Amino acid sequence: MIERPEGAARKLPAELARLLHDLRGPLNSAVMHLEVLKRTVSEDPSSAESLRTVLQQLVRLSEMLPAAFAVTALEPGPPARVSLRSVVEQARREPGLEHVRLAGDEWPEVGGDATLLALGVAQLLRNAVESTGADAPPPEVSASRADDGAALTIRDWGKGLPTANPKVLIRLLHSTKAGHRGLGLVIAERVARLHAGTLNFEALPDGARVTLRLP
Repeated sequence: MIERPEGAARKLPAELARLLHDLRGPLNSAVMHLEVLKRTVSEDPSSAESLRTVLQQLVRLSEMLPAAFAVTALEPGPPARVSLRSVVEQARREPGLEHVRLAGDEWPEVGGDATLLALGVAQLLRNAVESTGADAPPPEVSASRADDGAALTIRDWGKGLPTANPKVLIRLLHSTKAGHRGLGLVIAERVARLHAGTLNFEALPDGARVTLRLP
C-alpha cells in the first residue's frame, strides 16, 4: 500500500516536527484565552458571534498546520527512469482503485521517484472513482508523449467539476465530500511540482479530465 500523509499521522522530519510544535504553543494559548473572554461577552450577541468565529478559525488553523506540514514533508528520492504504466499499476493496488481501466499502448518513461509519483496518481484516481456513479463506466487512464515530455490523463464519467480553475479546486482541507479531509489534490499537486510537472483540469459535459504533465 502507498503511504499517504494524513496530518500528524505521518512522521515528520525532526526539523518540521519542531517547527510544528513551536507553532502550536501560541495557537493553543490564544484559544485558551479566547475561551476565557467568551464569558465576558455573553450578553453582547454581536461580540459573542465574532468571538465564536475567531475560535472556529483558530481550531481550523490547528487542523490545517499538521496537514500542511505533512504535505510539505513529501520529498522525492533519487530520480530514476520509470514507466508511467508501472506508476499507474502501482497506484491501482490501492483499495477501491482496482477497477480503473488502462487505455492505449503508449506508456512513456519519465524521470522521477516511482513511489511518490504513484502516490500522486492514486490521489487523482481516487477522486475520479469517488465522483463516478454506480451506473457509469469506470475511470480510464491513458498516457501520451508530448514535445516537452509526457502526459498522463485520467478521464471519468462522473459528477464533473464545478470549475477547471486549480486555485479553486486545490485548497488545503477543503472538500465537498462528506468524511474527506481535502488533501488529495494538494498532495497530487505537490508531487507534480516536485517532478517539475503540472496538473490541468477540464470540466466536461459528461465528467472530467485531469492531466498530469511531466518533463
